[in-house]
Amino acid sequence: MGDLSKIRKILDDTRGAEHVLGASLISRGGLFVMGDTPERAHQETFAAMSAIILGAADTVSGEMKSDLSDVTLDMGDLKLMIVAAGVKYLVAVYSEHEADCTTILRSLQKNLRAEGIV
Repeated sequence: MGDLSKIRKILDDTRGAEHVLGASLISRGGLFVMGDTPERAHQETFAAMSAIILGAADTVSGEMKSDLSDVTLDMGDLKLMIVAAGVKYLVAVYSEHEADCTTILRSLQKNLRAEGIV
């Protein structure tokens, strides 16, 4: 099974977590590959900005001589979690505010490692 098929299953599993509204695979260059886009967002903008956010956070963590695990944005009624999925992709997960981001991210990262994606 190819990486995209593996990632599709991981996205499906992530969507099943409590309070998760959607999950997307996005290229590091900011192109939407597959998955969901929040209702209030334009797909292209959501993908591009998710890639920029992860890239900026990665740059800051490098300057601080630290490794980046993930980025979480708290937007009041929603949360956005972004994690690297290998060198080519990232996964963006958006959820209701009540979501347990730590549990969701641990599961997502565990699944990505188990499939050899990261």
